[in-house]
Amino acid sequence: MQNPIPLTKSISVENGAHILYFYKTQSAYLENVVSFIEMGLNMGQHVVYIDSLQSYTALRELLEASQRASFLEQVTYVNHFEFYMMYRDFHFERVLQNLKDVVEPHLGAGRSIRLWGHVDWQPQADILERLHTYECSCDITVSDLGFLTVCAYDSGAVPAAVMIEMMRSHPLLMTDVDMVKSTLYASRRNSITLPSLSVQSELETERDLYKEKLDFVHVVSHEVRNPLTVIKAYASLLKDAAPADSAHVDKLSSIIDYCTVIDHEISDIIRTEHMLSSDALWAKKLIRPRELMQEVLEIMAAKARTQNVTLVSEIHLEEAATICANRSGFKLILSNLLSNAIKYSYEGGQVVIRAYSVNQFLMVEVMDDGCGMSAEQKGRLFQKYQKMNDQASGQGIGLFMVKKLVDAFSGTIEVESELECGSCFRVRFPAETG
Repeated sequence: MQNPIPLTKSISVENGAHILYFYKTQSAYLENVVSFIEMGLNMGQHVVYIDSLQSYTALRELLEASQRASFLEQVTYVNHFEFYMMYRDFHFERVLQNLKDVVEPHLGAGRSIRLWGHVDWQPQADILERLHTYECSCDITVSDLGFLTVCAYDSGAVPAAVMIEMMRSHPLLMTDVDMVKSTLYASRRNSITLPSLSVQSELETERDLYKEKLDFVHVVSHEVRNPLTVIKAYASLLKDAAPADSAHVDKLSSIIDYCTVIDHEISDIIRTEHMLSSDALWAKKLIRPRELMQEVLEIMAAKARTQNVTLVSEIHLEEAATICANRSGFKLILSNLLSNAIKYSYEGGQVVIRAYSVNQFLMVEVMDDGCGMSAEQKGRLFQKYQKMNDQASGQGIGLFMVKKLVDAFSGTIEVESELECGSCFRVRFPAETG
C-alpha cells in the first residue's frame, strides 16, 4: 500500500484516490474546482485540469475576480473534447493512453499530481458498458500511479444506472456539499461522511483564521494586561490612601472598574476563540453554577457602573446545586447575556438577573429595560456575525456562542423583546441530582 495522499490540509486518502463527483450546479462545480486547485498548489502538487473551454473560461473569470488568476499559470489545462475524443466513439483504451501521456512527464520528474477531469461523451450505443470499463481501468491506473483524481459528471445528464455503475469503480463519492465512501466500491470500508472540497476548504480557512486571531489576541493581551495591572494597582493604592470624602475616590473607583472590565473582555475573547477552535473545551462535567455566577456578577457589576446602569441580582440557588456543563462555557453564557443587557440599556437603566430551580431545571433570566429588538432582529439573533446594533461595540459572535453552548449543555434559550421595551433572555438547564 502506498503512503496516504493529502486531499486537503486535514484529510488524506489512500492510494485508491479516485473520487467520483456528481454536480448539480455550475457555481458549486467551479467552487470545488478552485478548492481542488488551490489546495493542490499549496501542497506543492502539480494540477492537471481537463474540462471544456467554456468551463475553463468561467474558472479563469472566477479566479480573476478573487485575485487568484495566477493559479492557472501553474496548472496544465487539457481540452476535454480532445482528451475524451468526443468526435469519435468513447473508447476507453484511447482515453487511458491520453491520461498516461498527460501525467507521465510530471511523474517522470518526481512530482506529486492531482488531476481533475470533467468526463463527457457524445450519445452512442453501449455507453454504460464503455464508461464502466473506462472507470474500472482508470481506477486501476490511478492506484498504480498513486495520484489523486476527480472524475466529474453532470448529475442531470447521467442516467441513474450509470451513476450506480460509476460508484462501483470509485472509492469516494462527492456531491456539491459533501463526500462519502462509496458503499458499492469493491474494497469498501466503513462509511463516513466528509465535507466536499469547497466546504472543507472553507472550514479549514475558518479554523486557520481562528488560530491567527487567537495568536494575535494572546500577543495583544500580554501587551495590554501588564500595564493594565499596574494602572489598576496604582489606582487601588491611591484610593486606599485618599480620605473617604475626597473628590478623587469616585474617579479612582472608575479607573479600577474600567481596568477590571477590559481585563474581563480580553479573557472572554480568548475563551471564545479557544472554544471555537478546540473541541476539548466543550467537555462537560458537573459544575456548581452558584459560585460561578458570583464570579461573573462581580465583573459585570463593574461594567454596569462604568455605564451608569444598576445591576440587580436575585440568586435563589442552593450552593450544592449542579448542572452538567463546563466552567468556561457557563461563565461565557452569563457574561455575554449580562454584557449585552448592560450594553443595550440606557444610562440610568436597570438590568436584573434571576436564577432559581423549578421542576428539575435550573432557570436563569436576564432582563433589561433598554432599546429592545424588532421581530426581524430577533429572527437573526443567534446567527454568526449578526449585530443587533451597528453603533454598539462587538463582532456579533457572542450570542452565536451562547446558543451553541446552551445547546451543548442540553439546555434551551428563549427571548422576549420589543423595540424600546427592553428584552428578557430565559435559559433553562437540566439540573443534576444525586
